[in-house]
Amino acid sequence: MATKDKTYLVSNKSWDRYKKTIKNFLNFDSGRQTVIWAKHVNQMLYNGEDDHPVYYKIMIEALCYYNAFRNWPINIQSTTGESDEENLSLMISADYIQHLDDGKYWLPHKFFEGDDSGYWDFNWSEDRFVINGMVYKPTGDTQIAQAKDEALLFLIILKRDRDTKLDWISQIEWGFMGKGKIAFAGKDGILFNGKT
Repeated sequence: MATKDKTYLVSNKSWDRYKKTIKNFLNFDSGRQTVIWAKHVNQMLYNGEDDHPVYYKIMIEALCYYNAFRNWPINIQSTTGESDEENLSLMISADYIQHLDDGKYWLPHKFFEGDDSGYWDFNWSEDRFVINGMVYKPTGDTQIAQAKDEALLFLIILKRDRDTKLDWISQIEWGFMGKGKIAFAGKDGILFNGKT
């Protein structure tokens, strides 16, 4: 997005250089840890019944901010057991998401002429992230690193999720999903109901 005109102390050329530096630093230098984005499949099963969630496996790169500066336990005890409150943050550039799979995961806003702003198309309630073999659930998200007229990064707060078992969509065989061979309706609306 072109930087808006009118300046006071910082020129648009300086803002453009700043934007490029931040984006390139995150995309090429620091934000290179491989993370699995488990994108929830929003599709009913063959007979419309509820079942365990199914996910697309999308490999992304991001900067993980590990919540290391803490010297107290974060497991919370209750009458039903103990919950693990371990958390971390994920930083990823908006530019990276805009260009991931040709913009497939970017929701443009288009509020006015020339507006190319938007937001990351992820389901904060159902999606999961796998980092270093651990499953995490999003518990908050925001845009950060504003550069004059646009936010450059996304910050996703993640909490450990020990209860979710990830079942990947790539496990479809001959129109059936997973080990239990459950009939499944695909993303394009075509019903898989046998060897089709």
